[in-house]
Amino acid sequence: MIKVRELTASLSLGLQLIAGKKGEERQITWVHTVDLPDPWRWISPGNLVMTTGAGLPVTASHQTEWLEKLALSNASALVIARHPSAPEITPALLETADRLMFPVLETGFEQEFVKLSRAIIEGILQVQQGQYTAGEQLFQAYAKTLREDVDLDGRLRLLAASLKIDLEIEDALSGTIRFSSHPSTLSASPSALPMERVPLAGRSRTHLILYRTDANSLKDPLLVRSLTGLLEIELERLMIERDQQRREGSALLDSLLRGETSLALISPILQQRGLYGTLVCLALEPAEQGDWNADNIHHAPGLKGASLLIKHDERLLILCPDTPEIALAIRKGLGAKTVCGMSSPVNSATGLAESFRQARLACSQAKELHKSVLRYGEADTGLAVYPTSLSAARAIVDRYLSPLIEHDRHSDANLLVTLVKFLENDGSWKSTSYELHIHRQTLVYRLKLITKLTGLSPTSTAGTALLWLALEAGRSTKLLP
Repeated sequence: MIKVRELTASLSLGLQLIAGKKGEERQITWVHTVDLPDPWRWISPGNLVMTTGAGLPVTASHQTEWLEKLALSNASALVIARHPSAPEITPALLETADRLMFPVLETGFEQEFVKLSRAIIEGILQVQQGQYTAGEQLFQAYAKTLREDVDLDGRLRLLAASLKIDLEIEDALSGTIRFSSHPSTLSASPSALPMERVPLAGRSRTHLILYRTDANSLKDPLLVRSLTGLLEIELERLMIERDQQRREGSALLDSLLRGETSLALISPILQQRGLYGTLVCLALEPAEQGDWNADNIHHAPGLKGASLLIKHDERLLILCPDTPEIALAIRKGLGAKTVCGMSSPVNSATGLAESFRQARLACSQAKELHKSVLRYGEADTGLAVYPTSLSAARAIVDRYLSPLIEHDRHSDANLLVTLVKFLENDGSWKSTSYELHIHRQTLVYRLKLITKLTGLSPTSTAGTALLWLALEAGRSTKLLP
């Protein structure tokens, strides 16, 4: 739109600003000529009001009241081309205009309002045409980014190049940058550039930050509104995709935990979701006060691009890559008082149920030890000599013997009985094979499997000591028969 300042700057229009200079940045949407005593009843917000002064009150107090009503109508400014018979403009009217920052312009009575109106309307139409062209360029640039099939960071880069502006999407809660067109590549630092922060509507809880590398780029509020609208749709689309990924991941996780499928069978699916390399299971108890909760944590900014399988039961259970940044982002999103237990690396031999059992145990131990994060097996349980409490005995039985118990439930390997007999026979292969009525090679296979599941070799000094201690702890507390 045309601004009042632009009218006074055009010498050909013959307008002089006589009051309300602080309001000369007001925008003019249209022009209205009215000489009635109540012009505010006939105009719309943004109108430039032109009068010969015929409807202007005579006294200073009435002129003040008249201008106040006109200003309340949200007119953009007042142009007076006073007829000789019209009342004089009083100093009180001018003082009121300055106080209200309402521009009052003066011109000679010979001024042709039609000529002035035509000039203003033509200027407004030119501005609107420019807005239309700029808007068309904006949508063309956005359509081009869609055809490029890039992620949102890449889309912002393409938009920034087309619009001569740099863009960032900032998390409104933490202030972290979630997406960026990389303003750091500019010759000037972002902090040195003109910047505008615009809230984005929707569930994303974000702001759009615009860095103007060109002072005239994307200055119109309507164009900024169009851009924010496009990005709001884009962010909502991403959130819908993440919601769908979570639902699919939860169903997949349920299938794994129920034993309906195995990690080996769905390995290609996990890799497609980015779950490859070393994986761990997390069990979390969210804090009461966090920016996110257990139902929407998959939208937390630090997890952008991270593939997770999430199940919300008595605790929040997550299968994810063994990356410290992911666990930190989850805890930060859920709140500083969130307790997190982390399993040993997931492997197909023990299965996912065992990994989540480890994560739950580590979470319980973390609460007892007043720690925020605890990895399975890292807790100092005080069991170097002998367990001193039921909870300590349960911890050592769970740590070393539950993998064997869990394995025996799904097979006929009898690993726990084999371990007991082997230790009772002081590591004698012959005696153990004889008592179990199995071949020596079968015993070798079982002991290797015990080593793999527990991480301890029954034939080593440390393995014999810890495994025997775990058996005695289980028997003495009746955790084991």
